[in-house]
Amino acid sequence: MGNYAVIMAGGKGERFWPWSRSNSPKQFLSLIGERSLIQQTVDRLTGLFPTEKILVVTGEALLPLVREHLPGVPRGNMIAEPVGRNTAPCIGLAAMRLLKEDSRSVMLVLPADHLVIETKAFLSCLARAMELASAEEVLVTIGITPTRPETGYGYIEKTGQALTGEPEVYRVQRFVEKPDRQKALEFLSSGRYVWNSGIFAWKARLILEKIQKHLPDLYERLEKMGKYLGTAEEAEALSKMFPAVAGISIDYGVMEKEKEILLVQGNFGWDDLGSWTALAEQSPKDEHQNVSRGQYLGIDTTCCLVYGQEALIATLGVSNLVIVQTNDVVLVCSMEHAQEIKELVNRLKAKGLDKYL
Repeated sequence: MGNYAVIMAGGKGERFWPWSRSNSPKQFLSLIGERSLIQQTVDRLTGLFPTEKILVVTGEALLPLVREHLPGVPRGNMIAEPVGRNTAPCIGLAAMRLLKEDSRSVMLVLPADHLVIETKAFLSCLARAMELASAEEVLVTIGITPTRPETGYGYIEKTGQALTGEPEVYRVQRFVEKPDRQKALEFLSSGRYVWNSGIFAWKARLILEKIQKHLPDLYERLEKMGKYLGTAEEAEALSKMFPAVAGISIDYGVMEKEKEILLVQGNFGWDDLGSWTALAEQSPKDEHQNVSRGQYLGIDTTCCLVYGQEALIATLGVSNLVIVQTNDVVLVCSMEHAQEIKELVNRLKAKGLDKYL
């Protein structure tokens, strides 16, 4: 039985605009540290998986970037989607590919662009999840011990006492949408809820059976594409067939409909880095609680994030701002509106200003 890691690397990272652009989205940026987020993800995984057991699913246009950032991952381990269709089709493609190579394969699925601070504890959770997925006919997810009443994450309600073993394992009661602040406070105080990390482990065969059960149209299309995966005809076949696939997340399509799911609870300094605000929270700050990169001079400036590339950014008498500069765009917004940057991106699309995307 082979263990494989599948990295989902097709995201657009629109909340990190204007640094994150269509030709170089968030997962390819070095937001924290010198290595890009996707490089850091692979760096961590090599503690459990040799590079030949790591697959990357990305967008067709991003394939050259993936190869540039991950020269150690075999090119044959990269699956390029001609269009983005959310996580269920992405995971289904990878499962089909693995099933062809190894009928007993077990896959870990995770995003390319998350922050993990404590690698040893992270790998311990991954190993436990893979162990459970290998031993049982069960879907496994990793939940994060919440540290604040976060409204930007989905939650998972766990049930009963922890099962034996470490890290702690629970049965899943239900998946919960992103809450308002009052609900998030209730979740935090109850102790029954964890953040949904979007990290999963299961047998490739089992997740395909669940997709067939809950998303039969997707399964039928995956089955038709499956025979071309890993062959010289893969790119042409996907370009013809994949655009007809309906987009849906694995959470909506499968996980929320299943009853038997195990949860490994982790506490390893995790953040999905979903916005400039999240980056500010996780970054070292100066004596005025500012986070900066590039040439910056501030007077009477507090609690700001200032990211520049070439030009000097100077601030005077401001607080709680996000200020981001590229060679062709300057973004200024309040910290409280940083989660809404995607709306700016949508407005640029509507106005035909694609050159700034």
